[in-house]
Amino acid sequence: MKIQIDNFGPIHRFECDLDKDLHLILGTNNIGKSYAITVVYLLLKSFIEARKKCDFSGFNFDEEDISDDMLDKRLVQQSEEEAVVMDILKGRIAEALAKEVLEQFQHYFRGTYNSINAVDNKFSREELRIDLQFDEIDISVGIVEGTFRVKELTIKSNTRLIYKKVSRNERKQILYVLMVGDKKKYIRTKLRLYAVYSLLCRKVFVETRDRISNIHYLPASRSGLYAALSAFGQIFAELAKSRAFLKSGIELPGIAVPVSDYFLELSQIDPNQKREQDDPIQRIAEDIENHILKGKVEFDKETRKLFYTPDGSGGLRLDMDATSSMVSELSPIVSFLRYIISKPARKQRALQSLEIRQEGSLPQPLLFIEEPEAHLHPENQVRLMAAFAALANAGVKVMLTTHSDFLFNKLNNLILEKRIDTAAVSAMLFKQTDKGGEAVPLAMDDLGIEDENFIDATERLYDEKVDLIDRMNRDGDDGDAE
Repeated sequence: MKIQIDNFGPIHRFECDLDKDLHLILGTNNIGKSYAITVVYLLLKSFIEARKKCDFSGFNFDEEDISDDMLDKRLVQQSEEEAVVMDILKGRIAEALAKEVLEQFQHYFRGTYNSINAVDNKFSREELRIDLQFDEIDISVGIVEGTFRVKELTIKSNTRLIYKKVSRNERKQILYVLMVGDKKKYIRTKLRLYAVYSLLCRKVFVETRDRISNIHYLPASRSGLYAALSAFGQIFAELAKSRAFLKSGIELPGIAVPVSDYFLELSQIDPNQKREQDDPIQRIAEDIENHILKGKVEFDKETRKLFYTPDGSGGLRLDMDATSSMVSELSPIVSFLRYIISKPARKQRALQSLEIRQEGSLPQPLLFIEEPEAHLHPENQVRLMAAFAALANAGVKVMLTTHSDFLFNKLNNLILEKRIDTAAVSAMLFKQTDKGGEAVPLAMDDLGIEDENFIDATERLYDEKVDLIDRMNRDGDDGDAE
């Protein structure tokens, strides 16, 4: 599954391949990195919410909508002996996606950016466009009268419904043929068109399910946001207990949806929930505590807040407000890994039986993290990048925006060590163009990723130092001459 975003805010173009496990998104400030991953997050959130509540009953035609006579009339108008009739499905699929997914996306979008007009591309002056590439269907989303709508839909599926005119007993007869790949099934009775329609709609949702189990967003300035919102933790914990009685999800008004989700997930942690004993995600969280934080992060179920206990402190327990900036920035990441992303023991068997992909692997959670290097010494940035690679290898997809050359260079070393496969890695660099920021893939091989981002600044800094030393030497020579 791929998502391409064109002409959104400062972005001219951005594309991400969700089959990749570790995404590194680079570029200068204010060029569109956060915009890009926010749109990806909101889109996936809309698909995930739709698949949770949708029983697919809305993906069927009513009897009166597609009668046999109407279908016959439409087919007979075709001049070819054998004609593909998949185009009849496109309008209905577009309507279903608009209702089940895009309405929810619009709601999340407005909750984050207030208005569609607020994110017009002022550079290109071109229309916003979002392309979704699934295995069987390509969908192009645009804006029609202030609303997100499906503007183009291409069916690539090898599942087709065709009709064929055949002569039997001196009279012509129309047979319906359902084709899946090279296999044909002739159907003498009328095959309702909605059967194929429903199949294709299901496949779109199944594809998102098979790739992404859930999504989690850790915004920039995690510590400041957590400190500002933690006073409401008890309130949202109580609301969460009544979730079954609420008609819609809990949201924080006036706060961007990803930020709202971030805090709500932290405030609703259940520290008593049993986890898999040998879960690699738990081990990674412990490694971050042992080698970077030098202490333990815990969630207090009474106060609904995070606390930090430094190693060797004799049980000293610190609120996040009283810790260093490094601890307060990393503690939410550790908490997400330990309490939210790691699989509860009682659900493991259900996941394995219900959500196994055709390739034999489980769907994976996707973790978005903005600027994970914030407030970290370079040595700890290097250790953190190793933890992210370990997460990718443990079945957690990770999408990072960063300005850190230490994260970048450590990832290159991990590739050299073959601790992560280049096929699982995506590295994109936002470059400024006349039409806005354009994300271009960085060349990659077994030696690592080509540096087109940090090297220029490093060279300029080095050249500046050489010039200053030369100038100092010249000034010294002039003084000696006098």
